[in-house]
Amino acid sequence: MAQAREVEVKFRRDLGLLDITMIGLGPTIGTTIFLLVGPGFSITGPSLILAFGLNFVVTMFTAMAYMELGSAFPETGGGYLWIRRSMRDPWGFLGGWMSWFGHCIVASFYIYGFGLGIVVALKTLLNVPSLALVGFDEGALTKLFAVVAAGMFIALNYRGTKLTGRSETAVTIVLVAVVVTFIIAGLLHLSNVGIPPQSFQPFFRGNSAGAQFLSLLGAMGFTFIVFEGYEIIAQTGEEARNPEKNIPRAHFLVIGFSTLIFVLVAFVAIGTSGNCIGGPSASCLLLQTSPNGVIGNNNAIAEIAARVMPYGLQIIVFGVALGALAALNSLIFSSSRVAFAMGRDGGLPRVLGRLHARKRTPHISIAVSGLIIVLITLTLDINTVAASADIMFLLLFLMVNWAAIVLRRTMPDVKRYYLMPLFPVIPILGIATKFVIALSLWTIEPKAWIIALGWIGMGLLVHYLHEKKEIVVGVTKVVESILPIHRRRYHILLPIADFDRVELVDFGALVAQVEDAELTLLHVIEVPAALPIDAIDRSYVGEVRWQLGKLRRRAEELGAYATARVEVSHKVFDAIIDNIREGDSDLLVLGWKGGWRKGRILGTNVDRFVQEAPCDVVVFKSAGMKPKLERILVLNAPEWHVSYATGYAILLAKKHRAKITILSAVQTDRLRSPLPTPAVVPPQPV
Repeated sequence: MAQAREVEVKFRRDLGLLDITMIGLGPTIGTTIFLLVGPGFSITGPSLILAFGLNFVVTMFTAMAYMELGSAFPETGGGYLWIRRSMRDPWGFLGGWMSWFGHCIVASFYIYGFGLGIVVALKTLLNVPSLALVGFDEGALTKLFAVVAAGMFIALNYRGTKLTGRSETAVTIVLVAVVVTFIIAGLLHLSNVGIPPQSFQPFFRGNSAGAQFLSLLGAMGFTFIVFEGYEIIAQTGEEARNPEKNIPRAHFLVIGFSTLIFVLVAFVAIGTSGNCIGGPSASCLLLQTSPNGVIGNNNAIAEIAARVMPYGLQIIVFGVALGALAALNSLIFSSSRVAFAMGRDGGLPRVLGRLHARKRTPHISIAVSGLIIVLITLTLDINTVAASADIMFLLLFLMVNWAAIVLRRTMPDVKRYYLMPLFPVIPILGIATKFVIALSLWTIEPKAWIIALGWIGMGLLVHYLHEKKEIVVGVTKVVESILPIHRRRYHILLPIADFDRVELVDFGALVAQVEDAELTLLHVIEVPAALPIDAIDRSYVGEVRWQLGKLRRRAEELGAYATARVEVSHKVFDAIIDNIREGDSDLLVLGWKGGWRKGRILGTNVDRFVQEAPCDVVVFKSAGMKPKLERILVLNAPEWHVSYATGYAILLAKKHRAKITILSAVQTDRLRSPLPTPAVVPPQPV
């Protein structure tokens, strides 16, 4: 019996389909589509539209592998852990190493986008064709603003601050609204002036079929970064509700909707940018000249928007800046997650797997990831950054396809709620297409391949020199089996935030004893959103279990039947409400410290529980409570008749042999009549 009464540890799944979809859609829409249409057009011309469509097909090959693996192994870390599970080192290590760098370099691309947006905004505000401030030209200013933004969000992640789920959803909705507004305005413009056929001729770039095919492949590779956002969906595996269904659905929704957006943006941009057959000109906004020749215009969408709709430039610049900051925040904690997981598993120095003692954030992995992001931003140009990110994710996705093949054969008994069709043809096609597209980037940005190979070589060096490396097949969860427990007629849930407030436990035990009820003590460990749900320090969980176990034993010594549970969650309120519903609780007992703040009655989230809890609620103020009660005041009203407050006051009075004063305030027409004399109830024997 004692074993069944141990403190249970449980991880809460907080994310629904909408949350998962928004997590993937935000970085996918992000700022990439605003910045890469011009460079993509310079590579392959109007066939950029076809490149986006073909990238959808290529992406779905790997997305189906993610869906299958995510439904079978819903682990935080996604691709990195699947690769480790299916491949021996150094390949398993390289999967995480490349994922870490990939997220860092994509974050660098986004802050580049933010810097470009700020520079364009300042040029518009000052009404100048070029910008130079305190000795910085436009390129230097772009990097300066980018580094400032990176520093700000690195600090926020270090402190454990993150946009709430509702805020992230709102940001994604605003981004989609900006892009859709541009599409609608562009289509209306084309409907008025007509679709210029010369804007789509020649459709392919190159003098021969082979050259045209290579340019198309190059554009697919260079713009592949716009599709990488769906990879983040897999990292929500252990935090998602109903992951076996919601994760595949989220993949289809994110990739399908994003592809439609990308194709329409490319069509509108090419149709409204002007005639680019002769190269850069005043009428061609997609191309520009540089010391290295003709290149794509990263600001093309903003300039085209200024042509086709009122305040178009300002709207797009706002979208670029907002999307960059929102995606940057997501990518900083994603990159730090990978570094943290590798440090915790022993693949990297364990210092990267440490949590800050007070903030509970992976502060060292955040700092190292932030340093990499800043160094990339300061040393590379935006197109090299984009191509390097493309190569990293193409190679990472190639390895995930291979992992899907290996795990289907080595672990066939694991239930897969989604099975990719035409196995193993689909993952083999994914491997082949990713490899060919990655190779094509050598003709576009050879420097990006040098950077990628250098990072891989550095990873191999770190791997073989790391003496304390451990081989871990997966992340061991601090989760215990949920044992059947005896249920009583009445159930009381008592959330515990402060283990020193034993008065609250004493009160809960007193009520449970009188009601012949089961008392459940619940402590929720809140994990910062910058961490996966299972990243909590195991020694800390052990300490919490010990403290809660002491309180459970105290309740039992007072005569109550008590159980205890520790839950790990991103959202304390939702975890407690779900426990009420799952445990069919009849009474919620809440402790209150007596704080007050304008707009609140009780001054804390206690207000929300009183309003939304699907059961009776007792708020017990234990702060400042004397060990021995002498007088108790109960405010009553005639319509309450036998109130809970009066009943519980009597219980306390019997325990402490105290006096109860029951005060009933009745409003009558005789407003000036004296108040009724309070009734004094003498102490009753226990």
